[in-house]
Amino acid sequence: MIRNALLLFVLICATATLQAADVRYITDEFEVTMRSGTTTSNSIVRMLRSGEAVTVLEDDLESKYSLVETDSGKQGYVLSRFLMEIPAAKQSLAELRISFAEQESKLEVQSSEIAELKTTLNQERADNDALKSTLRASEQELSEVRTATQDTLSILEQNKRLQTVVDQLRQEKSELSETNAELSDSTQLDWFVRGGAVCLIAFIIGILVTKIRWKKQDSWGSY
Repeated sequence: MIRNALLLFVLICATATLQAADVRYITDEFEVTMRSGTTTSNSIVRMLRSGEAVTVLEDDLESKYSLVETDSGKQGYVLSRFLMEIPAAKQSLAELRISFAEQESKLEVQSSEIAELKTTLNQERADNDALKSTLRASEQELSEVRTATQDTLSILEQNKRLQTVVDQLRQEKSELSETNAELSDSTQLDWFVRGGAVCLIAFIIGILVTKIRWKKQDSWGSY
């Protein structure tokens, strides 16, 4: 059944590729003589192999010979009954076997390529998954960096405000130190003045007391 299907396929292909000239094929039963004329007494020009293609130039119905031309340009007469319109089954089968072997070889190559492509695809998928994981990790790190950056900026802003407060406090401290120094000098001077006044008052009181004592002694002596 397979052979019949192959033969049908060959018939269809052969019919589709027929040229304008009448191309026929030598029968697959044996080699055929190509003669210089239409009788067996004519000399043999050459032997035609089974399955060989020839171009029919003229059919001689009376002698039942056909004038043919080979691919090499050689012309001669062949019995018409030895010519077929389709290639010999033996040759077609051999060609089909060669084509089948070539297709099998191509199929093996394609199967190997498909296997390699599947392996590559699986590797690409694995790499893609790894890249996705790396991307997610990078996005998480980026989010953490952004959060840390915002916190850092907030801290820097706070430090800036605190530095301003510290500078103001230092300025106020400096001013207070100067004021305290002035007050200290003023207090010392005030105490010095007060001490001098107290000493002066004490001195005056001492003189007065001494005079009073002298007067009392004088008055006691007069008695």
